Amino acid sequence: KYAIIANESTCFCSNTPGTQQFELSSCNTPCPKNETQMCGGDSAASVYDTEVTAPGAPGSIEIYNITETTLRARWTTPDAHSYISGYVIRATVVETYSDFTLIPLEWRVLNETFQTELLNLQPGSLYNISVAAVNIDEEGPNITISAVTVIGTPDPSPPEIEIKERRGDRMLVHIPKAKNVNGPVSMYRIVVSIELYQQGYIIDTLGNYTYASEQGLPYYISAELYPLDIENDFTIGDRSTYNGFYNAPLPLTNDIDVSLGVVSEKNHVKKIRYAESTKKIILNINEPEEVSPLMLALGAGIAIGIVLLLIGIGLIIILRKKIHMARLQRGSQSMPLSLSEPCIEIENTGFIQDEDERVDYYSNLK
Repeated sequence: KYAIIANESTCFCSNTPGTQQFELSSCNTPCPKNETQMCGGDSAASVYDTEVTAPGAPGSIEIYNITETTLRARWTTPDAHSYISGYVIRATVVETYSDFTLIPLEWRVLNETFQTELLNLQPGSLYNISVAAVNIDEEGPNITISAVTVIGTPDPSPPEIEIKERRGDRMLVHIPKAKNVNGPVSMYRIVVSIELYQQGYIIDTLGNYTYASEQGLPYYISAELYPLDIENDFTIGDRSTYNGFYNAPLPLTNDIDVSLGVVSEKNHVKKIRYAESTKKIILNINEPEEVSPLMLALGAGIAIGIVLLLIGIGLIIILRKKIHMARLQRGSQSMPLSLSEPCIEIENTGFIQDEDERVDYYSNLK
C-alpha cells in the first residue's frame, strides 16, 4: 500500500507508513529523475500512498497428485501484499474430449491455507489453474499454471459391429466410429467369442489367439486397428496380423459372437473398454461354405448309418409279419372233425324206437 523512498533512490514497500513521523522539511533530498519531488533526507524517508488495496500475486504455484477427476494445488504467500483474508482457486478448461460445455470451477480457502484438492474435474482435459489472494475489499492478481487430468475409461460403451457378409471361415464387417468423452479413441479391438463352449468372456484373461489356444480359452482378440483402418470394411478371419493380434479363421459354427473394444491412450496411460453386448454371427445360407473333408466324411457316415438302421427296422417288421401268417395257416389245417352224439332215427308212430344196438358212427367215419 505504501512506497517508501530514501537516500534518493532506495525504495521499499510496506502495508504501514512507519512508526515515527517527522516534519515535511526533513525530506529535503530531490529525487534523481524529478527534482520537484523529495526522496527522503538525512535519517528520514518519503512515504507515498499508492492507493493499492489489493494483495499481490502468490509467489509460486505447484500442481501434484493428478488423477482422472482431481488434482492438488500448492502455492506460497505473495511477496508484497496488504491484508489477506483468503485465496481463490479457479480451474478453467482449455481442451477437453467432452461433448458438453464445462463451466469454470472455483474454490475458496482461508488465509492460512496454502494447498487444496480440486475435485470434479473432467478426465483427459487441459486446465488452467489460477490462485489469487483476496481481502475483504479486493482480489489481487493471480498466478497461473496448466495441468492435464489423467484419461478415464472410455465412455460411452463401444458400438455394435455391423455384420455384412459371412463366407465360410471369414466375416466381412463394418466398424462404426466410437465416441469417448474421457480421452482419445486410439485403437479399436475386435473380440471373437465361441459361445458353443462358454457364454461371454472374462476381460482379465482376454488376449491374442495364441494365448487363447495355449490356455484353452474360447475367446480372443482377433485384431487391433487404428482409427483410419475402420474407414473401410474389415474382414475377420483373413489370417493376417494386426498390431500383434493374429486374425485367425473363424470356426464353421453359428455359435460365435463378435464385439468391439475401444483403447484410449495418452501420456503413457492406457484405458480399455469392451462392449457390454455382443453381436452373434449368423451363417448366410445363400453363400457357399468351405467344408472340411473330415466334416464331410463324418456327415456322410452318419447319413449312411441312419439309412441302414431304417432298412434293418423295416426288414424286422416284414419278417415278423410273415412268421405270424405262417403260424395261422398251420393252425387251421390241424383242427379235427368230431360229432358230439350219434344220430337216432325217429319214426312217425309217435314214439321212439328202442335202441337195440348203439352204432359207433365216429369209428366208421375214420
